[in-house]
Amino acid sequence: MIRLYYILKLIARGLRLRPWGSVLTLVACWFALCQLSLVLSAVDLADRASTLPATSGAMVTYLKEGTPQKRIAELEQTLRSRTEISRIQFVSPEHGLEKMRKWLGPGSPLVEDVDPQILPQAFEITLHRDHADRAAQIALELSRLPGVNDVRFRRGLIGSIAGSFTQIVIGASVVGAIVMICLALVIFLSIRVGIVSRKQEIEVMKMLGANAPFIYAPYIIEGAIYGLIGSAAALSTTSMALHYMQVGYPALQTLIRPFAVHQVAGVIFFACFCSITGAMLAIQRSIDV
Repeated sequence: MIRLYYILKLIARGLRLRPWGSVLTLVACWFALCQLSLVLSAVDLADRASTLPATSGAMVTYLKEGTPQKRIAELEQTLRSRTEISRIQFVSPEHGLEKMRKWLGPGSPLVEDVDPQILPQAFEITLHRDHADRAAQIALELSRLPGVNDVRFRRGLIGSIAGSFTQIVIGASVVGAIVMICLALVIFLSIRVGIVSRKQEIEVMKMLGANAPFIYAPYIIEGAIYGLIGSAAALSTTSMALHYMQVGYPALQTLIRPFAVHQVAGVIFFACFCSITGAMLAIQRSIDV
């Protein structure tokens, strides 16, 4: 208990000696961790977009009028054999009219007296996320199949996000690695400056018989505190930004969701890991010198 009291006292003394340096370090941590939080949000948004049936390379294959059941069964088997397709659903004219009534409302005059027989038979198709960016090419190939009259698909903003899932993950991995390196470097420089500024005090403590864990533990704890406070501030800021996007952009309401527990734990873990790593490198550098 006494040892912990002195460690906390040394941390407080170090923060008083360089208050602006501590503030700038904390701001740098906050900014870096905001980037990491936004990267996680971007990956989560792309993942949700790629799993929505209406956006993940979704297309409708309309059949020619009078297509026999045997040909429909052969066409369904052909579609299911394609590796790019993850989901297939046959839509009869009656089912198609029922879906139109749900979309337009049961009391809509547009579908009140519609005969389902005038609607075409169709297949609703959803592509795998890895092939969503090839929707145009796949639609062209499907339109050439016997019995197919037309193939339509819709992309838009959400569809574009879904089709770019792989690129988003790769970019997020690169940005995340850069953020982690920068965070460790910021903590390294801050702790290094603190150690150098108290070099004489450290030498006196060594002469009095203090061991290395007692001398350098405050710097490791200080680095962990930077990581904890920075991650908490970054998660709060990012959550507010995502909430603003939800309110301002209704099209993204189904995609944007609050941080899950594992995402919060991941940001805090990596923040503390990078901060402690940077502090330990600064301590090792001081010992080597």
